[in-house]
Amino acid sequence: MPVDRLTIEQRVGKLLKGDDVDDEDVRLFLTRLMQIQEAQGRDATRAISRGVALAAVFVFLSHSKILEAELLGMKVNDISPLRLVVPVAMMLMVLRAVAIMRLSAFYRRVFEEVVRRHLPNWYASGLSPLLTPWRGPMLTHASRTRLDATEHPGVDRLHQMTRMVDASASVAALVLFQVYVFVSLFQDPKVPAVATGVSLVLSSVLLILVAAYLWFVKRSGQHRVDSVRVCERQNV
Repeated sequence: MPVDRLTIEQRVGKLLKGDDVDDEDVRLFLTRLMQIQEAQGRDATRAISRGVALAAVFVFLSHSKILEAELLGMKVNDISPLRLVVPVAMMLMVLRAVAIMRLSAFYRRVFEEVVRRHLPNWYASGLSPLLTPWRGPMLTHASRTRLDATEHPGVDRLHQMTRMVDASASVAALVLFQVYVFVSLFQDPKVPAVATGVSLVLSSVLLILVAAYLWFVKRSGQHRVDSVRVCERQNV
């Protein structure tokens, strides 16, 4: 079977197959996965921070008295059209954040599968996720479960509700800001309507991709949880 068609479980199986697997190599591999997880969290934070900064730039350009600027050595008499770039760039940052979330979930699955095969006691304890904490915002958290869910179900429900409210509020704020952006642009006679329409189409396409990413991550995360529960029942 070609390598690109192997599942995570099959890839890890090939990695750990045989008697020549060195414990130090496995330790270094897991350490590297943890470092990647931390870096992915920081990348998600930076992407969202840049999106917020772009929103602030749009508001500033919309309400400031700056009429001209020098860009790349050229004097621009009207910087209003520059606002067309902001909503598209914002959506690119958001898409980057959710793509990092998806990639982080993939790396987390690799980590868990390596632990399951090479350190079965760690996996059985259920504590290995503590080694890969998410360093990014809650909205882009790669894990939907809590380790203390069975000990504190009320706290877990509060965590899930807080996470859902945080995600819903963030998505709503993004959509409302995009509405504000394009209402402002269409009402501005200095900005060509055709250019605003192009910016709207590009932003809408990116927004659809973001929604698809979030749906796919949610679906795959739930599927992963269900699979783990089935395995646990089979092992009992």
